[in-house]
Amino acid sequence: MNSLPESGLPAETALTALLGAVLADCARDPLSWLAQDAHGPAVIRIGRGSAPARQADRFDDLLLEAFDSASDMLLAWATRQVGSRTDAEDIVQTALMRVYAARPEVTTADQLRAYLWTVAKNLVRDAWRRAATDRERFDSDGDERIALLADRAGLNMDDIVVLRQMLISALDTLPPREREAVVLRAYEGNTYAETARIMGVATGTAKGYVHDALQRVRVQLDLIA
Repeated sequence: MNSLPESGLPAETALTALLGAVLADCARDPLSWLAQDAHGPAVIRIGRGSAPARQADRFDDLLLEAFDSASDMLLAWATRQVGSRTDAEDIVQTALMRVYAARPEVTTADQLRAYLWTVAKNLVRDAWRRAATDRERFDSDGDERIALLADRAGLNMDDIVVLRQMLISALDTLPPREREAVVLRAYEGNTYAETARIMGVATGTAKGYVHDALQRVRVQLDLIA
């Protein structure tokens, strides 16, 4: 595989965009991404990683508790911000999916509520600032967009289904903090500074997590290809 895509974009930037598109595809239709080992939808497996089942169940319970207690207020607030209840419902549901995917290292429902609010506020901000970009990102044809981004990342893959599975498998092997950082960066489109703030670390640390995660993903792809 090429270390630099033909488009001239840095390989890391191109791979980040590709991962974001694949994760968005999974979130859009998670039931179509059931794993062969029946562990659940791909985005959920990314969030859980290799965590023991009991630990994963504990996180699920905390997240459900946090979401149940915050969802009505989140929905009302988001509706006021974007002027559409339908769009607000999408924002709240996407916030839930992104928190599940990122699987932050928190231990209480209060912390997860704060995390949900942060993600929802970021989504509303993006709706204001990047409406056209978001529409293209989520509504464009998945296969065509992923094929284009794969080419820009220097991945010569003809089978898009296989490419998706390879990327999801690679993400599933990442250490928890690296996985959280790359999901925040690639899927949510946060800057390094925003990613660092959400994770509670320095910007340089967040950048290091993302860099290391992308390097691991690239190595996994090179081993499989």
